[in-house]
Amino acid sequence: MPLRPNVIERQLIKWGLIPGLLLDGAIPTFLVSAILGAGEIELFKTLRQEPVALEQLARKTGCNERALENLLNVLEPLGYVSKKNDTYSLTKYAKKSIPIDLFSGMVPFIKEQNLLNLQHVNRALKEAPEEGVIGWDSVKDGEIGRSYQVTMRWLARSTVEEVTKKIKLPKGSQKMLDIGGSHGLYCVEMCRKYPELKATVLDWPIGIENAKETLQQETDVADQIDTLEADFFEDEFPEGYDYAFLGNIIHGNRPEQNQALFNRLGEKLTDKGTIGILDQFDNVSGSQFTRATASLIGWNLFLFSNGRAYEVNEVKGWLKRAGFPNSMVKPLRKSPGFTLLVATK
Repeated sequence: MPLRPNVIERQLIKWGLIPGLLLDGAIPTFLVSAILGAGEIELFKTLRQEPVALEQLARKTGCNERALENLLNVLEPLGYVSKKNDTYSLTKYAKKSIPIDLFSGMVPFIKEQNLLNLQHVNRALKEAPEEGVIGWDSVKDGEIGRSYQVTMRWLARSTVEEVTKKIKLPKGSQKMLDIGGSHGLYCVEMCRKYPELKATVLDWPIGIENAKETLQQETDVADQIDTLEADFFEDEFPEGYDYAFLGNIIHGNRPEQNQALFNRLGEKLTDKGTIGILDQFDNVSGSQFTRATASLIGWNLFLFSNGRAYEVNEVKGWLKRAGFPNSMVKPLRKSPGFTLLVATK
């Protein structure tokens, strides 16, 4: 749970009597190490069913008892665990906010990304490497690639329902292309909303593996969805699609890459052509929390791949030049910092 100073503490921070830099620069790294450490030992999964005493919890997680107690003493005031009669259990907040089944699988990617970002931030600022300080090749295969796919599945779970409700396809639309679609969850929900729709998930091989896992579970729409192993920068797009969806794609690309991508979609989509873009935008309206979330994700993508959170009008300009002059911004209420941009021919 984010640290929430009380009224007096907030005033002291504002006056500079409590060092804000400590809260913004140092404390978050301590918090990240505690949360990721809990994920690595599957602490949340172990505590999900019933309260567990420290000694038993140490045995189940394979941890040193004193070290584990130290971690639990951090997680308790943060609101993730509660202690009663020498036993520990998950709080309601933890059960609702943590993707318990997925979290341990997400840890390798998040940990690797944070370590590399911290190590290379100086080089990123001084040199702005064309491929970022990490680069997309790092998540195309292996343990980090699989962990990245798990992280994308979790991220989509938090947005897919609201995004699907906000998208209205032109009458007669028949085919959807999910570019870099990974898990395919957006295809699943769109096919449920539009029973006549056929969808294709386009992604690297590791992303298609993720999509196939989804199709094995979502049997009611599996026959409406197929997969295509391809790189959306290097390989040809199939033609004849009415709707293209790009979920958290453009923030990882440079401007010229996004313009080229939209140009290709302008050529390949039908006359009903609609593009749905889920991303973070630099100049969206909203609370400080919403704007800061978008900008921080954009900063992370700059470090990762030399991308960023782009301004809405810049993206609209790319779309207009590619043949999509009509666009509408649809902020997501349940996912602050995320915005849906829908454009049509």
